[in-house]
Amino acid sequence: MNKFSLLAFSFILLSFSFAEPPANLEGWDLVFEDNFDGTSLDSKKWNSTYNWGHTHNHRAYCVAENVSVKDGILKIKGEAIRHPDAPATASNGGKTYSLDYTSGAIDTRDKFEVQYGYIEGRFKAPPHAGTWPAFWTLQDGWPPEIDILEIPHARTQHHYYLHYTDPSWYASHGDAWDHEASFGGTHSGPDKSAAFYNYGVEWDAGVMNFYFNDQRIASYNRPSEISQTKAMYIIINLAIGGWAGDDIEVTANNPAYFEADWVRVWKRKSAFPDTVRIRSVASGKCMIPSEKAVVFGDCFDEKAYVTLSALGSNTYNMYFGDRVFEIPNESKDPGVAAGIWDNNGKDHQKIVFEPQDGFTGYVVRMKMKHSGHYIRMDEDRVIQDWNDSWPWNQNWKIIVDDSEIPTDIKSVKLVQKQPSVIHRYGDQMQLILGSMHKNQESLVRIVNLDGRQMFVEKVHKNLQFDISTFPKGVYQIIIGEGAFSETLRILNR
Repeated sequence: MNKFSLLAFSFILLSFSFAEPPANLEGWDLVFEDNFDGTSLDSKKWNSTYNWGHTHNHRAYCVAENVSVKDGILKIKGEAIRHPDAPATASNGGKTYSLDYTSGAIDTRDKFEVQYGYIEGRFKAPPHAGTWPAFWTLQDGWPPEIDILEIPHARTQHHYYLHYTDPSWYASHGDAWDHEASFGGTHSGPDKSAAFYNYGVEWDAGVMNFYFNDQRIASYNRPSEISQTKAMYIIINLAIGGWAGDDIEVTANNPAYFEADWVRVWKRKSAFPDTVRIRSVASGKCMIPSEKAVVFGDCFDEKAYVTLSALGSNTYNMYFGDRVFEIPNESKDPGVAAGIWDNNGKDHQKIVFEPQDGFTGYVVRMKMKHSGHYIRMDEDRVIQDWNDSWPWNQNWKIIVDDSEIPTDIKSVKLVQKQPSVIHRYGDQMQLILGSMHKNQESLVRIVNLDGRQMFVEKVHKNLQFDISTFPKGVYQIIIGEGAFSETLRILNR
């Protein structure tokens, strides 16, 4: 051991703040719970020892016999007995220990893992000096590691940390034991061995908050470090010695017990249903996968369905089947076409949804977390582009119901006998809307070839405007929205 029900769209407008106190978890889904009912450990949820072996509890050999469940309480017993299967010594962290104690550990590896959420447990520590109870999370490989509860010394204090690889080293080398770093601290309060107390961590894509008895005790806005975390499993164990020191009060007649009342994990609900379709406001077509690329097609195509996995209040993974939307090779260059690949937990697969005003339904811009660039429609494909480029083509409608998809596009086009036209009188322009837009208000936008919006207004029949103040160049007049849109061009000489 080392140091989604549909919610109001306004929910997505939340910042990276969290529910406070966390006990009020409205807007969250309970995804894991064990109240330790019954007479034995639930093997569907837990493994009864460390997955990497029995000798990771410092001076205590770790065995399943020392883990018990009774009367709604999990107990891990530490005792001054050398287990008959234990070797004489074991090494951990560069130190060699005599394995003259026996204890236990449980974890959820290969049974339950979580990336981002609120993890909480209710525990009572043993009073014995020399014991090191812990409630923590880990992923394959180390670091990172989240320590929610560690009590190696005074029972009036508990430690909380995120262990990670130094970012400068991680960027060029990846995981590295010898470049481990951490942030966190120590909380002082009541004797943790006198009663049960709640210990929790709120973990988002960029923020980590630690809680004691449903009160936040520390908050860290550390996205570069937290971005190293992937899906993690939960560990509960009782170590003896090591960081707790060799002044050990556990004896043959005085065993130590680390007790747990319950463990629960929540995930923040998405602002959207789990399964949606994503339609370009500019083209009226939906994203669909094509081999490893993301292109456009019919919104009624089965391939257009996207599964949204919330990573925080407004950050998502987008899944097409079992593959996730990404910018290949972690590229930060504009113009790079989007693709799909296996989820690797990195930022080039994470998308920040930004709600847009002035539309009906759910319309967002989508910004890649790793580059800060927005994704947009580029003819028949989806690309990453500059933040301020082609904002019209960067608007995406989140479709949650078939009724939001026009079904009479072809018939509308047949009825449209008269297109919109533009008449010019010097610098004065008159736009007359075609029959597609008859008897309704249509949004009219004028943009330059860089996508910068010069004018926007809702128009009923016609529009008069002056272009004398416009810089020289070519401009697009975009009338309507999606499949019901027209584009005209004018030249200001």
